[in-house]
Amino acid sequence: MLTSPSRPWQLLVLSAQTDSALKTATVNLADYLRQHRDLNLADVAHTLQREQQAFKHRRMVVCRDIEDALVALEDPRRVLTNIQETTERPVAFMFPGLGTHYVNMALELYQVEPVFRASVDYCCEFLQPLIGQDLRDVIYPNGKKEQRSPQENSSGLDLRKMLGRGHTPVDTKIVAATSLLNQTHLAQPAIFVIEYALAQLLISWGIRPTAMIGYSIGEYVAATLAEVLSLDEGLKLIAARAQMIQKLPNGAMLAVPLSQTEISPLLNDKLSLSAVNGPSMGVIAGETDAIEVVEQQLTKKGLACRRLETSHAFHSHMMEGASSDLRKLVTTFNLQAPKIPYISNVTGTWITAASATNPDYWVKHLCQPVLFAPGMQELWKQQYPILLEIGPGQTLGSFTQQCIENNPAVSQIILPSLRYSYDRKPDLAFLLKTLGRLWLAGVQIDWAGFYAHEPRHSVPLPAYLF
Repeated sequence: MLTSPSRPWQLLVLSAQTDSALKTATVNLADYLRQHRDLNLADVAHTLQREQQAFKHRRMVVCRDIEDALVALEDPRRVLTNIQETTERPVAFMFPGLGTHYVNMALELYQVEPVFRASVDYCCEFLQPLIGQDLRDVIYPNGKKEQRSPQENSSGLDLRKMLGRGHTPVDTKIVAATSLLNQTHLAQPAIFVIEYALAQLLISWGIRPTAMIGYSIGEYVAATLAEVLSLDEGLKLIAARAQMIQKLPNGAMLAVPLSQTEISPLLNDKLSLSAVNGPSMGVIAGETDAIEVVEQQLTKKGLACRRLETSHAFHSHMMEGASSDLRKLVTTFNLQAPKIPYISNVTGTWITAASATNPDYWVKHLCQPVLFAPGMQELWKQQYPILLEIGPGQTLGSFTQQCIENNPAVSQIILPSLRYSYDRKPDLAFLLKTLGRLWLAGVQIDWAGFYAHEPRHSVPLPAYLF
């Protein structure tokens, strides 16, 4: 039988009515694969996904080929198991802002996932005349050249890079692209494009958000998915906004281990509250010399402050120079009431149709603090959703754990979709593990959508596997 090319990683799922039956099914699958090493693993994965009844005892593993599957099925660090007791939980998308972006983010998804690639291509081609640059050359400076795709291992972390002690990269293209990508006028559109494309890929797999929350730039992605803005309007707005900010005076931002109440006395005409990230996590933004003074004051008191790597004082009074141009641009758009509920950074509660369609709202969003913590508490209180971070890293996931750690309600499920730059796991393996964890939690995956661009055959697996 001819087989079509497959993804380089596969998601194997098993389900049974009892724990012992699940253990037996796992052993039986391993035995079957050992005896049929000529099978196409992608077809085995497809058959398990499409033809098993989904019982409450569930197990998943991500692997590369038959040999890797045999290793993985016996490795407790790679096999994930769950008992799905409750009814299906809603999924909320969380869209991060700047800070965790990096060159080659989601490169493997761009190479192997047609839905993701089509979204990135459309956005970058639309943006090219607006920003004078093909963002794909900045995000993927080596083009479609294959990245090294290491085997998934127990940690998969580049500890030197994680601690900021990595050797200077010898690839001059990467160095130049990193410097470019860190410029506000390119970083903001880049993060929008990657997050929007990731959301489209997950939606094509049947993962549809019942609610959303974005952080700064992330709210623009949420607004575009909710159809407040058309995609073209969202791209125009994000490109223009980033260029407006780029022209403003430079500033600085400082993350501080303080509550909003504790931050208030530190503020003055040079310093603004920029974000509320948790009960005792905030960001102050403003003029660089004023930030240095407050940093010294707090450090003397023994408080661990961290300067953010940024060229401007986002979400502060220093953004006001761009407000009239931004308002003028937004008035040219045909803003619509949101079709998917999402949380507003400005109010820390659900966006209203009146706010979303008012140009003044978008000016406030530019200049006022990101009220992430109250927003996340509001989202959690209403839905208790599975929280899926759509973008690089797990910053919003870590903020969220601080925001809802005292909530005794349902167990928290906070999942990432794209690795941090220092995580060496392949992008696709990383995302498939999250897809598997969604399935373990009872989310229904659209397997037909998952294989829409990859025709697969069912293989005659023996009945004892099911």
